[in-house]
Amino acid sequence: MFKLLILGCLALGSAYAQANIILNGTRIIYHESKGFEAVQLTSTGADASLVQAWIDDGDVNSTPETAQVPFLLSPPIVKVLGHGGQQLRIEKTDQPVSGDRESVFYLNILEIPAFPEHLQGQNTLQLALRTRVKLFYRPSTLKSRPDFSSENIRIMAHSTGVSVFNDNAYHLTIVRIAEKNSSVEIAGSNMIAPYASLDIPGKNKLEPGTQYILTYVDDLGAYRDEVVTLR
Repeated sequence: MFKLLILGCLALGSAYAQANIILNGTRIIYHESKGFEAVQLTSTGADASLVQAWIDDGDVNSTPETAQVPFLLSPPIVKVLGHGGQQLRIEKTDQPVSGDRESVFYLNILEIPAFPEHLQGQNTLQLALRTRVKLFYRPSTLKSRPDFSSENIRIMAHSTGVSVFNDNAYHLTIVRIAEKNSSVEIAGSNMIAPYASLDIPGKNKLEPGTQYILTYVDDLGAYRDEVVTLR
């Protein structure tokens, strides 16, 4: 079905693409205690769009046929009317997932816009547009809050740079790390898994006590700054 939808929207000639479908957020938080999660799709265009949705476990080349995840997503294919909306429902299956930390998956939204009337009869290449956002699964056993501070983020020097440690049960999505009171940035966008670390190479010798501004993304998709001292 995935291949049929892609091939069905292709024709030889010039390219045409226009994204009309938006999601109600830049990330999805699935709480096990709730039992399901709803995702709202909204069309910003006047024409209808065909949408295919699936969840993968990190493989950007996944398709609905190859993705193997512990979730059911319905409906997998839906028509969204112009200036209308559609809700997708995500439910967890019985397949086991880690219970002592947050897990990350990805929701894929493939949009095939309606063919514009003013291009009828012309040779065009109509493109399907894919949006991919993070889906965080939080088991009910987690009691701590998904907050980050100097208590659960550590930066430590090593011989070739620094390491950032995420001492938390939640994923730490970093936007940038820069020296405090300076424009010197030592790292850009990265995500550190729970209880994992990120090695950042550095050219200069770094002294303990140096302070850094770590900018991360919170549950609402907003940027937050945290001052962390090099150890």
